[in-house]
Amino acid sequence: MWQDYEATYRDALEDPEFLAWRELGAQRKADNIVRVCRGLNPVSVIEIGCGTGAVLRRLHAANFARKYFCTDLSSSAIAYVRASCPAFAASAMVGQAEALAYPDGAFDLAILSHVIEHMQDPLGALREASRVARFVAIEVPTERVAVNMIRTKLFRQPYPSIAAAGHVQFWSALSIAAFLKGEAGLEILARHQDLLDEEAGSARFHPDRARQALKRSLRTFLPAPLFVRLFTTHAAFLCAKPDCAAEPRPSARSISLTSGA
Repeated sequence: MWQDYEATYRDALEDPEFLAWRELGAQRKADNIVRVCRGLNPVSVIEIGCGTGAVLRRLHAANFARKYFCTDLSSSAIAYVRASCPAFAASAMVGQAEALAYPDGAFDLAILSHVIEHMQDPLGALREASRVARFVAIEVPTERVAVNMIRTKLFRQPYPSIAAAGHVQFWSALSIAAFLKGEAGLEILARHQDLLDEEAGSARFHPDRARQALKRSLRTFLPAPLFVRLFTTHAAFLCAKPDCAAEPRPSARSISLTSGA
């Protein structure tokens, strides 16, 4: 489905159900960014791989920062952002995550929310994000879990997100942290494991209702560390290069997310 990113995104933007699904997920992603960034007071924020701009719209509605910028590989996505997000339409640019057209230290915070799992070169994106911004907020799905290991190893079936979402990188909660600290050379300043609420999503994008019901039931009584080993969840991090992490962090402020975009 996602072999041709531009063509697929162009078609998806004509699909009301796809847009509604992205808006629904954006609220939770924005919540997670706010959670790991608690204690920051960013003036300028760039979202790398912004898609429809839904996450940035939620952050803008929450007065998370003063200036907003965004990039995406898809020209159709950027055209959509410019038409639907007047507050930061002028700063929406087509661009590759591995080669950003901004100087060093241009932003306080860079956001990579559900982006690097789509990339053949996630390290390139992380290096660029930490080059142009002092702090980097990252969120990925943790798909190297027991149910997917059974699927891939025992039944020889691929990860479902390969065809459904174009994922090419797969991590567990532990391996993504190790990747960020080891290969990417970043210091993790805050983290959050989101156990999800997928039953609230679109039946089309989460078609296995029985599996979602099972997850919902297990989530009520299983310890969180065990749950994240069994099922896909989302891992969010606030990171910085060691030299930036050692500097004093901005003072905390209260941020209230709203449901409106």
